[in-house]
Amino acid sequence: MPLAIKDKVSEELNRLVKEGVLEKVDFSDWAAPIVPVRKGDGNIRVCGDYKVTINPAMHQQEYPLPRPDELFAQLQGGQKFSKLDLSNAYLQIVLDPDSRKYVTINTHLGLFQYTRLPFGVSSAPAIFQQCMDQILGGLNGVGCYLDDIIVTGKTDEEHLRNLGQVVKKLDEVGLRLKESKCSFFQDSIEYLGFIVDAKGIHPSPAKVEAVVNAPAPQKSRNCNHS
Repeated sequence: MPLAIKDKVSEELNRLVKEGVLEKVDFSDWAAPIVPVRKGDGNIRVCGDYKVTINPAMHQQEYPLPRPDELFAQLQGGQKFSKLDLSNAYLQIVLDPDSRKYVTINTHLGLFQYTRLPFGVSSAPAIFQQCMDQILGGLNGVGCYLDDIIVTGKTDEEHLRNLGQVVKKLDEVGLRLKESKCSFFQDSIEYLGFIVDAKGIHPSPAKVEAVVNAPAPQKSRNCNHS
């Protein structure tokens, strides 16, 4: 672990223990090393390197992630858009006590096992998407890709009603949003690498900037012509 982030990792581990996401253990047959990932806000996300422990031994859960065209089809007719972001995503899904020993991590502070679904488990995206589809299934004007939810409506009143139904569903199962990453009633919004507005979907300028600004190819002077 780079010394520059060691204190940040310690802070994150202690925070997760305090919130009940991690619990200290003395021994494990499945202890995985950790991979600290720096998030956009400067904080650290602790992921388990489960490719050396549980991932090769798992029966992979098969559940398809939605394709962008499928999600955007549910937003047709929308005039304004709201985007909701779940706080800590997978860590809001409670693990069965019998499964917790398999997701133990080995850190400089000792061994910890997760009580929630951790980042790094190969089946986590499929498990999480299936949970979200069960929670939000049947709602109109709503799309969900993992922890990113987009909501719209043909009128502001319909939009507000759809938004209220989403928040109610999330509250019923105890899921929490990250307020700083939520946007409401926007004329256009970036979602899954696209800009979404009342006219449809468009490529995000930030995603195609490298291609647009790429220099024109030059014919090499050393090319041999037959």
